[in-house]
This record gives sequence, structure tokens and C-alpha cells, in this order.
Amino acid sequence: MLIYSAGLSVSEVVKLKLGDIDTERKRIYIKGGKGRKDGYTILSDTAMEILGHKEDLNYDK
Repeated sequence: MLIYSAGLSVSEVVKLKLGDIDTERKRIYIKGGKGRKDGYTILSDTAMEILGHKEDLNYDK
């Protein structure tokens, strides 16, 4: 679901850490993504529900 909704490749998802997910702004920080560039992509409401409760993802980074 995360791969499809955020437009990520498998390798980008494998490299993700919980600290890369910003639930307040509904975005995901991608390190070394397409073209080896860092950037942000969207975090859909559905993907956020699947990942868990908002409170569980918002911890000190």
C-alpha cells in the first residue's frame, strides 16, 4: 500500500525509518530516492491507518 500510494520503489520503502514519517504534515522523507536525491512524498490517510495510530508514529526522532 505504501509503495503504491506514495509512489515509492521497493528499495525506498526498505530504507525507511520511523523517523522519516511525518504524520503531522502527512509526508515521508526519502533519502537517496530516484536520481539519488533526497525529498518528500505524500503520506495518504489510508497508508497512515495501515501503519498504525498517529500517536504511535509520533515519537522523539
